[in-house]
Formats: sequence, C-alpha cells, structure tokens
Amino acid sequence: ANDGTITISNPQGGYGTYEYTVNGGATWQASGNFTNLAPGFYNVQMRDAAYPLCVKILNGSLQITEPAVLSANVSKTDITCYGANDGTITISSPAGGYGTYEYNIGSGWQSSGNFTNLEPGTYVVRIRDADHIGCVITLDTVKITEPDTLTATVSKTDVTCFGANNGTITITNPAGGYGSYQYSINGGSTWTSFGLFSNLSPGSYNVRIRDAMYPACVVILDPSLNITEPQVLSASVSKTDVTCFGGSDGTITITNPQGGHGNYEYSINGGGS
Repeated sequence: ANDGTITISNPQGGYGTYEYTVNGGATWQASGNFTNLAPGFYNVQMRDAAYPLCVKILNGSLQITEPAVLSANVSKTDITCYGANDGTITISSPAGGYGTYEYNIGSGWQSSGNFTNLEPGTYVVRIRDADHIGCVITLDTVKITEPDTLTATVSKTDVTCFGANNGTITITNPAGGYGSYQYSINGGSTWTSFGLFSNLSPGSYNVRIRDAMYPACVVILDPSLNITEPQVLSASVSKTDVTCFGGSDGTITITNPQGGHGNYEYSINGGGS
C-alpha cells in the first residue's frame, strides 16, 4: 500500500523554527508529517531553520514495515439436489495482514469464513484485514452448481392370473443428480441399485428414485402405482349323457365365462389339448 507515515511532533530547542528530513538530510521540509511511505529504513533528523548546520538525528534507522499479503484457502461444496440451495464456500487458514480477518462472497462482510445455504451462481470470494478494512484481496471466483432434477421412466406389468403374484415394476432411463441411483417401491423403506422389481402382489406402490451420492435427494416418480390382478376364472358347466349304448352323442357345455383378461379357451382333458 505504501501508506506508512512518520510524524515528528513537539519540537523544542534551537531558535524556535524547524525543518525535518526522513532521508538523512537529502531533502528537508517545514512540516513534521511524512506520508505515503514505502517499507524501509528512514534516517529521521531535524534542524534549526535559522541555523541549518544545527542538526539533530532523532532516529537514524526508523523502520517502516508492511504486513504479509493477505491469503487463505478456499473450498466449496456444490448443491446436493436440484432446488436444495445447500451449497457452501469455506475460507480457511487465513494469513497475512495484522491477524484478524473478515470475509465476503458478495453479500456483506463477516468474521466467519463459512458461507452456507448458497444458491447456484458465481461468487467472488474476498478477504480483508479487520484492522485495516481498506486492505482487500480477491481470493477466488467460485462457481456453485446444482445437478439436474432426478427423473426416470416407470413401467409395470400387472399380475397375470388371480393369486399369481408375478407383477413387475421397471424403472429405466434414470437421469439428473450426480449419476448413480437407487430405487424404492415402498416409499423409501428399502432401497436397491437395481430398477427391476418382480414377483409383486397386487397393490399400490410408492415408486421413488434417489441420488446414491446424496441419499437425502429423493424424487417420487409415482406415489401410487397400482398393480392389479384379474378376477378368478369361472364358468358354468353342463352336460348331456350318451343316449344309447355305444353312442357318442354326449356333450359338455361351458357357458358364462368370467374373470381373467376376457379371452378364453377350454379343455375337457385336463389341459392336454
């Protein structure tokens, strides 16, 4: 900054008028205030303005110092889940200056280097000397990102036959988040990394996906996916017996079929044909 000062005050002696120098007498001035000084050693003297040969060395080696440059480490965590706004910026290991610090990422200064609950965006990270607030250093420009929202495709097959319990739910084409996924069909009670669920009973299933890296990031894909089963197969059976020995005019008639999926086939030999 080169804003050091040397002030010579309360001069006495001589004939009452004075001149001063901080460069060993190379130049003199009537004021005892020297400003905008760079770091270094200064030979501070005064003299009697009426008798310039009357010189007094006040300090032959007065040192003006400067602090070390401000520095710190900057780290970040990106947003865990789309819309969460939980990004962080952490400023640690500050050094330089006069030992007390304040920090800013664009929303005012604070004494803590921890910034939380950040939205996506670009942040200019600064540090300043708390004792000399005009001393500011830009540490970094940090971009906080958020992942895309979690999505996937959900499909199902219903139970094929009453009581079979062979329904399925399939979750495919996962996207968003940080690229690794887990799935649940019971509202999050249990999770698996496989998107195929088989041997399902009829019922309503709460289908979810979550980011495997950030398990708190959960999206409900279908809150009530219904696996159904058909009604039990039924029909009315009637017969007519053979009318005469050796005849082959008996009949079996199956009527009023119900249940299943609405299309029927019939057998009277136990399913052989």
